[in-house]
Amino acid sequence: MKISNIQINKLQEIQSIVANETGIKVSDIIAKNRKANIVQARHLSMHFSRWYVQLPLIEIAKLHGQNNHATVIHADNCISYDIRKNAKLNEIYENIKSQIKSL
Repeated sequence: MKISNIQINKLQEIQSIVANETGIKVSDIIAKNRKANIVQARHLSMHFSRWYVQLPLIEIAKLHGQNNHATVIHADNCISYDIRKNAKLNEIYENIKSQIKSL
């Protein structure tokens, strides 16, 4: 599958939106850092990228500094679970979602 610049740009816009909402730099989101707040931002970015950018999971993983498509699936599952248990995260999630829908 050929990846278009439009897809890459949309994924980068999602990363920027997540960075702004979480206070985490984009460079940290795509780094291998495993601090909880950075991991959560990375998970949010991968989750939204999965559903709003038409790319294979392995490409989404690579563009987030990861090596495996399973990381994207894990991130998606974690966010789906965590937003039900954490009201603050749910608020951030909804803010990000509304901004992405307006892209």
